[in-house]
Amino acid sequence: MDAKIFGAFIAACRKEQNMTQAELAVQLHVTDKAVSRWERGVGFPDINTIEPLAAALGISVLELMKSERITENEVAKEEAAGSITDALSIAAEQRRQERKKAFSLLGVTAGIVIFVLFLDSMQWQIDAPIFWCVGVVFPLLCVFGSLVLLIHGIRQKAAGKPCGQTFALAFTLVLLLIILMGIFFLAGALGTGPVPN
Repeated sequence: MDAKIFGAFIAACRKEQNMTQAELAVQLHVTDKAVSRWERGVGFPDINTIEPLAAALGISVLELMKSERITENEVAKEEAAGSITDALSIAAEQRRQERKKAFSLLGVTAGIVIFVLFLDSMQWQIDAPIFWCVGVVFPLLCVFGSLVLLIHGIRQKAAGKPCGQTFALAFTLVLLLIILMGIFFLAGALGTGPVPN
């Protein structure tokens, strides 16, 4: 599916409905910038937005996916199957892009945290690296990583892009931090926890 043709079709249908980008965005619970991106062919709407978008534009989902009006009363099975395949391909690509961005942000955050802490640790004793990695780097990675992913997920949601995996990864990091802190508190209560010099 060509993004520019898809975008031009959305723009034409929106104009037929005498609707502005902002009005369409309000109906779909996305930003007008997201609608603008779709119409310019910069990206596609989230798969969950396809049906509401078609309804708002007064067209069928099949017409939206084919980016053309269908005047025939009967749609060929091959055409419908092709449109469904296109929709599934778009959804798979959106998930792949979201996952790639989330892990990239997490990797950059981890690199920055490790670098800053390494510079600070140059004065630590040599027997502290295990405590440093497990007790400092990992918790900070979880905290800052989840914050970065949460902010990114909110921005993705506001732009009408998929964000479920980003939120899931942020939640997983918070859960890992809670588990690690629980282990540390339990080890401390039992008197077996590591204590840095």
